[in-house]
Amino acid sequence: MSLNQLPEEVLLRHILSFPEITIFDLQSLMFSCHTLYRIIRNSNELWRLKFSTRWPQIPIQHQERNERIWYERVALAIMAVKEVHNTLQEISFQCYPLNQSPLSAADKLIMGHLGQPPIPECVQHELELMASTTNENLTTQYYARDLLTKVKSRLIERKLQDLMAQPESQKSLIDGAVLISQWFEMGKLKQTNLGDIRQVIEDLTERVRKLTNSTVYSAECLFPTAKACDSFEKAKEILDLIHLVMFRDIGFEPCHIYWLSLDHYCSITEVLETKRGCQMLLTIVFHEVARELGIPLQIVIYRECSLSGERDLLLRWSKDPGEVDAERIYYVDVCAKTYDSLKQCHCYPAAMGQPASSAQKVFHQMMSTIIEQLRFHWGSFLNFTGLGRDNDFRLLIRLAIIISPREKDLVLEYANLCLALSLQLEDAIQLLLSVGLQAHQMMKKCVEKLRRHQILIIAAKFVCYRPLTVKYAVGLVMEYKSMPEFYFNHSQPCVIVSWSAKFQKSDQWKTVHRKRKPKGVKQQDQAFYHILVKNAPSGFIGLNVAEALPFSVIYF
Repeated sequence: MSLNQLPEEVLLRHILSFPEITIFDLQSLMFSCHTLYRIIRNSNELWRLKFSTRWPQIPIQHQERNERIWYERVALAIMAVKEVHNTLQEISFQCYPLNQSPLSAADKLIMGHLGQPPIPECVQHELELMASTTNENLTTQYYARDLLTKVKSRLIERKLQDLMAQPESQKSLIDGAVLISQWFEMGKLKQTNLGDIRQVIEDLTERVRKLTNSTVYSAECLFPTAKACDSFEKAKEILDLIHLVMFRDIGFEPCHIYWLSLDHYCSITEVLETKRGCQMLLTIVFHEVARELGIPLQIVIYRECSLSGERDLLLRWSKDPGEVDAERIYYVDVCAKTYDSLKQCHCYPAAMGQPASSAQKVFHQMMSTIIEQLRFHWGSFLNFTGLGRDNDFRLLIRLAIIISPREKDLVLEYANLCLALSLQLEDAIQLLLSVGLQAHQMMKKCVEKLRRHQILIIAAKFVCYRPLTVKYAVGLVMEYKSMPEFYFNHSQPCVIVSWSAKFQKSDQWKTVHRKRKPKGVKQQDQAFYHILVKNAPSGFIGLNVAEALPFSVIYF
């Protein structure tokens, strides 16, 4: 008996639904005969199952389950995966010799094929697989990691812009905090998940609900569904319970600014796991729980951020959101060591008359605090991308620009970092244009540096014979000894992507490294090599810190 003679239900539910039957197997079967084509093509549930099996990290909303779109979505996702592989095959030649993938490559992957819903997530998933798969060659892994970081940054930028474009009443501070956390985790394969954070918030909310059974107020009064709580007694009861659950039962602890690591400022996941964090993130958590319980609060920033550790923000509640009578306006200091939450405005004279802070101002304050804290004592923090401290600071400034796009000082600082690092000059030029600084001296410097890069790239495309002083060829897999000056060596595989016969003639080296020679280069006329290293940035090395592996192969 052939497959097309089986009942459709048996074929779809008991044969084609097996995980071993891949999407490509289904496509092959579809073109074997008209009957199988009709059965497989019209089975929406089968394609939904294959989609969730192939891309389990992409959540499927309940309302999407029965929509007859899954064949088209799978087809678009497969096209996106093929585009990722094609881009990685071509990008080595495009990026040689600077080994910097352009942002346009990431934009093309995200926006390709009309930008249909599953494409960006599928692109990110495929890049994660190629960046972590051990059987991929070093060059593919390097550019997959590089492109993955740029794709993540573009997706986060788009989501933040969409969040800021929403009406103020619909903006979620917890969503913004999650996106900021994800930005700092771009160099990691595992990122903060919004669903996990919302589950923690829901657990906190549920603990407060359970405590209401021992209060004089009923759950129906405390948790209205149609309108916000409009009674001072009810609001105070709920806010006191939130404070009790967070800081006494669970053990959240606001920490002094000098005692915190970078994660306690930028990672909502770290704060929820360690129960320690800065005032801003703890206030956002408190604000979100209160909103879930029907208490609308407004964040009031009444003093600019400083390193003194003083509290500079409060939560404000009033029966009427437009209340102007100071006697009817109450404040909550989340980090105060008291369970008497609502206090009148005379307790906080500096906050009187201050307007409610928008979501944009809240996130701007959050970024300002992180930037100032890093500038104050930078040496106590580890890199969050592994690409170097200056590059991390460049990415931090770029995030601040996404949140506050009209801040000219931030744009100038970002352009200066791009210029110093010779990274993302096109992005810096576009940002300078967006804030009207096309005539600024920084614009001229960026344009000139970009022009020199383009000349260098064009010149590198011509065939150049390798002199006898250059022992190893481009494409050779080597063993790189990263610390030869010590008694032990940390060796890791690398691949040579370019070389220079004499290091003082290399524009690449003068552009990237200005204060010291490459590792292993002891003489001015000694050859050196530009390498790609697994799980590390590209770099320049001399002959005595690398040796050929016994099984070296050509990768280009």
